[in-house]
Formats: sequence, C-alpha cells, structure tokens
Amino acid sequence: MGARAISVHHGPSIYSRHPVIRYRLELAGDLNPFAERLFALSPEVREHYAGCPSAVEHGSHNGNSQLAHLFEHACIVLQSFAGARLTCVRAGGARIGQDEAVIPFDDERVVREAVNLAIEASAPPTSAESRPNWKRRLRGFVRFAKRDRLPVQDMAIVRAAAARDIPIIQIGGRLLQLGHGRHQQRVNGTKTTHTNTFSNDLAANKDYARRVLRAFGLPVPKYERVDRKEDAVAAAQRIGFPVVVKPNRSKMGRGVSVGVKTPDEVREAFERTGKRSRSVLVEEFVEGADYRTLVIDGKLVAAAKRVPAHVIGDGRRTIEQLVRRANRDPRRGDRQANSWTRLELDDQADRLLAERNHRRDSVPFEGEIVYLRRVANTSAGGTAIDVTDHIHPENREIAEGAARAVGLDIAGVDLLVRDITQPMSDQGGVICEINSRPGLRKHLWPAEGRPRDVIGPIVEMLFPPGSRSRIPIAVVTGNGDTRSVARKLADLMGADGFTVGLAAHDGVFIQGKRADLGAVNLPAATRMLLLDSRVDLAIVDAPLSDTVSQGLGYDWAHACAIVNDRAMESPEWIDALRFIVGTARAHVVMSAEDEESYGLKPYPEARVWRIQADGRNLSELHAASLAWCLGRENADIEQKLAHLSEVPAR
Repeated sequence: MGARAISVHHGPSIYSRHPVIRYRLELAGDLNPFAERLFALSPEVREHYAGCPSAVEHGSHNGNSQLAHLFEHACIVLQSFAGARLTCVRAGGARIGQDEAVIPFDDERVVREAVNLAIEASAPPTSAESRPNWKRRLRGFVRFAKRDRLPVQDMAIVRAAAARDIPIIQIGGRLLQLGHGRHQQRVNGTKTTHTNTFSNDLAANKDYARRVLRAFGLPVPKYERVDRKEDAVAAAQRIGFPVVVKPNRSKMGRGVSVGVKTPDEVREAFERTGKRSRSVLVEEFVEGADYRTLVIDGKLVAAAKRVPAHVIGDGRRTIEQLVRRANRDPRRGDRQANSWTRLELDDQADRLLAERNHRRDSVPFEGEIVYLRRVANTSAGGTAIDVTDHIHPENREIAEGAARAVGLDIAGVDLLVRDITQPMSDQGGVICEINSRPGLRKHLWPAEGRPRDVIGPIVEMLFPPGSRSRIPIAVVTGNGDTRSVARKLADLMGADGFTVGLAAHDGVFIQGKRADLGAVNLPAATRMLLLDSRVDLAIVDAPLSDTVSQGLGYDWAHACAIVNDRAMESPEWIDALRFIVGTARAHVVMSAEDEESYGLKPYPEARVWRIQADGRNLSELHAASLAWCLGRENADIEQKLAHLSEVPAR
C-alpha cells in the first residue's frame, strides 16, 4: 500500500470544517488481512472504526472504499494518542473518492507521520521476525507528536475562545491570535497584548521587583544581590543560616537551592546558580508552605498550595520503582504537554535523597513521603492542592496589591506562609516572588481540591462583555466574474471610511494597494487579512475552483454573494457553492434560479436576498447589494432586493 498527498486544507473546506489532508491511496489486497494488521497496531483502531456512523454505509461500497475508510480511522486514532480530538470526515457526508483518504489533523507534521506509521503497519510482514515492536514505535510517535503540540493550558485557551465564538489563529509556536483584524488580541502562554513590556521585564528581575514591592509596603524576605562566590558567603553570614540561593533571573524554579546551611554549601549553590544568571540572590529562609496565587486583571481568581515532587513509599518498591510507577500516570508527561510533569531522578534528587539517608534503590516504609525536589514548581514535577476558597482576605489583598504594584495583567504571586487561612502579618509570611507568564496547570488540574476556571477570566479580560472579536467578512463566489464584484465592493466600502482588505488568489490588497510580497493561495491570503490589525472589513474573492482545491481561510462570514454566468456541471463546484453559502451567517445575495438549481441551504438565521436584475451591469448590482448588506445606505438597491422573510423549508 502507498499514499500520496494531493491537497492540504488548513481551514474549512468541502470536506470538513476542520483542517484535513487528502491522500490518493494505492490499494491492493483483501479487506480482512489489511484490517487485522491495522487492528494489531492498536486495539483502539477497531473500536474507533466500529463506532463510526458511516462504517455501515461504507461497508456496502467496494473494498477500496472500506480500506480507505479504515485507514482514515487508524490515522485519527494515532493522533488521538497525542491529545488530538478528531472525528471521521466521512461521517459528515463529504464526497470522497473510493481510493482517497481524507484525514483531519491539528498539526500537519503529526498527521503525515501518522500516515507513514499506518502505511508501515498495514503492509504484510516479509517474515515473523521482521514485525516491528509496535508498542515501541507508538511510544516514539507519541513523543514526536507531543513535542510540537500546543501545551495543554494553551489548548484550554483555544477551547474557551471557541466556546465564546471567538476565532483563533495559531501564528506560530505558542503565539495565538484571538479575534480578527482590528479586534484582535494575542496571547503567548499567559503573556497577552495587555502585558506591557516594562512590567514583564520588571517581574523577570527579582531584585528590582522586590524593591518595587517593598516600596508599596508589601512583605518580602531579607536578601542581598551578589555577583561573586565569596560575597554570597558573606551575605549568608549577615542574613543568618539557613538561606536560599537563587538566580536573579530564572524561571520554573531552575537553579534554586533551598535550606543552604554552611559556607561550603553556599559556594556549591552559587556555582550551580551562577550558570543561569550573572547575579545571584541570597535570601533568608522563611518557614512556611509555598502557595501560588493567580491574579488576573487585578483580581485573585485561584490559589494553590504547591507540593514538591515526591513519591510515597509502600514498603515494597524502591524509590526508582516508585518513580517509574508514578510516571505511568497518564496525567504526567514531558514539558507542558500533559496536566502534570514527569518526575526526574537526577543529581538534584540524589543529593536530596542522600540527606535523608536514601538512595535510588532504597525501599521507603509504607506511607513515607520521599521528596525529589526542594522547590515546589509544578514544572519540576510538583503537584498542587487548591485552596482558593480558604485564603484569608488579607492575603488575597497582598497578592492583588503585588500584581498592581508591578503592573501585570496576569501575575503568579508566590507566598510563603505557614497557614494561608490566617493573615500573613501574624505569621511573618512574605511574597517570595512575582511571575509574569504564570503556568495555569496547577489550577486547572490540581492533585487535590476543585479545578478552577482560570481561562474564562483571561478571555473576558481580552474581550469584555459586549466587545467584538470579529470584523465583517464578505465573500464573493461563483463561476462568474467574482473579481470585478469584489473590487467594486472594496471601492464602495473604502469610500465609506472602512479600512478594506481584499483577499484573492493573486494576492492581498489593503485599501487597493498590494500588501503581500508574492503569490499566495486563497486561504493564506485571507489569513493575512485577518492577522492585519489595520483591517476592519475583509472581502474574499473565492472562485469555486480555488475553494475546491484549497478550502477557505475563515470559519464563517457575515455575507456572501453568488455570481454565476453559466450553468455548473462539476459536482465539486456545486459542493463548494453550497459550502460557502452555508458559511454566511447574516446575509446571502443570490438569484432565485441559483437557489433552486443547486439546492442551496443558507445558514438558518441568514437573511436571503434575491437579486431583481433589470438590465444594469450585474457586477455593479452584486457589489452594491453586498455593500447594502454591510450597512451602506442605498434606497435604490433596497428596492432591487427581494427579501425572503421566511426561508423555505429545506
């Protein structure tokens, strides 16, 4: 069996609202052996295929159709192992060739690797010895797939925005754009367009941030900033042992040494810390638990007690075995791809174990807690206990005051205090540090306590109730002169003061001037418009041929007009016409003949307008009609549009 990619649709297309890649398959052989080989790849493939609504329907087709359908399910299942949530395209009634597979994806590199793995699995082995170890191959695939996938907290932002009908564009890496054109906001992790550069840089410099907090009368530990090893020893002696040694600039608890008790330990800690920062902080050791509070737009929305990475003995297993067992928890994984981070047995863990008279092969007694880190960061394998409902009002005010003092829109304020339910001022508690771009996993997926919706407040800060996230999108499609209509519409709306962007198969134009540096396809041209913060109205010239081969670069439009000058015989073009009409949520301008001939079904809430042609230039009539739908007053055009107040039953 072989497969060749014939088209990639990164946006909605006639196949699916989700990105898909279309393959031409070279199929040979019977279904049963082919199926058994794919089922052997993973039992989930059998279950996924059997549960597909279209499995029975396609079972009545020829063998190639069944093979292609099963192949699609295998590729979907493989992607799901890396966290993708995908469904079969055929179940949506898409027109797919009998020797074609149309596979949905979140990441193009991942789906292509899934296809390669499914092809390898479907091939008959040359001998029993040549069969690969599929469990090992799957583990390698999942590691590869998760490496470039958005972190789980970013995926939570994407889902929260989508639930509010806010459009999302992944620009690259973790950089996401929420909203279109002039209404856009951008996020990178928890750094947003509301995060000012000064505050972000201030939070990154622990020394300067503490000076600001102290100026606001907020509690911070005694500390000194040093640049040399012996100065660190002298500072520790002045402050009094034990101390904490940490880089002035670092994140995720890296390079932090807690509970340093002797001058020699200070020197060792300085050596470790100095690799991460030119200057080092030596600070007093404050007794208390480590609490992370999350402040969004000036209000505390979550608080969690952070627990350092650890295992709990059972009286039978070694520490190394307990770590391996803990890492089998599906919530744990590498980096930020999972709810929790994997536990690591490394030099840092070995030093801590040695202090407790343990080694990796030690067997802790039942119930004994064995810590692998002193710092409680979840990025270092720590877990969290939600305490949002128990934080004392004074402590809440201190956290909110710290975020306000530094000027962060989203701040992680770390408190060291014995009892979070009591005032910090009564316990000698301090603000350990303030973080820009704080992680959200500890609040979304705590080990104990109630998960907190910390995504909603971020989205609502960026898009307060009543604000807009979309610019109007007007689409011109059909087999006629769509380009003339799109250009005339751009001229009309530009004359009304709109900053108009036009996306066409031959380029991107803003206010009539070319905005791209070379030829781009239609989805990419549309995407460029929606990324541009100047644009407050987007016009898409979408010929049917381009729509079939490339798909669209938007999720839904405000209005569309159908410009046909001859009958259509291509089934794919008719599919594309129906698809585009269905994306227009407010207005559709078309002739009664087109609606009848092609069985067009506009969006249920869309207002359908019939053009009453009277011999005037049809391009001008289409353009003026769309302009009227977009709010341009024109009594003459209004008279030439027949509104179907009730769309006929379909």
